[in-house]
Amino acid sequence: MNAEQLIHFKELLLAQKEQLAREIKKLETPPAYENTPGDEDEVDESTDYFNSTASAGDLREEMGRIDHALLKIDQGTYGVCEATGKDIPIEVLEVNPVALYHPEHQKEMNQ
Repeated sequence: MNAEQLIHFKELLLAQKEQLAREIKKLETPPAYENTPGDEDEVDESTDYFNSTASAGDLREEMGRIDHALLKIDQGTYGVCEATGKDIPIEVLEVNPVALYHPEHQKEMNQ
């Protein structure tokens, strides 16, 4: 992978990380209820907040994958399969910039 491609993927990953951070913040911010809710409203609102917090956890996991990919860029190992050492095709990284494995190995893992 050449320097221009690495810059492209680093910028892409940083943009995704920024977007995720905004989404996490939004999901974790408790709603400000301006009216006095009834018992049913409180249950619905609590459920919504719980679901939002769970979704934020999923986004945090994705943020961890992005941080890992950024670290690999800094270490010079981005785009290299963690299992086989083969280069992950650019086309795969364009679709999934946090990919860890070459498609052949990923296929074997999924079987």
